[in-house]
Amino acid sequence: MTASDALGAHLRLQRGDVEGVRQALGRTEASLIGVLQGIHGLRIAIGDAQEEPKE
Repeated sequence: MTASDALGAHLRLQRGDVEGVRQALGRTEASLIGVLQGIHGLRIAIGDAQEEPKE
């Protein structure tokens, strides 16, 4: 999803669709956050990272 969202942002930029770029970048960021959270969760599971304290 992240790659397709980033490609969508790029294609919208080429068409001059600034609002479309903003929306696509928002989806890209959300996808990246999900991927990074998943990676961190796996690192916690295998003992390579510690769970961060909740505030």
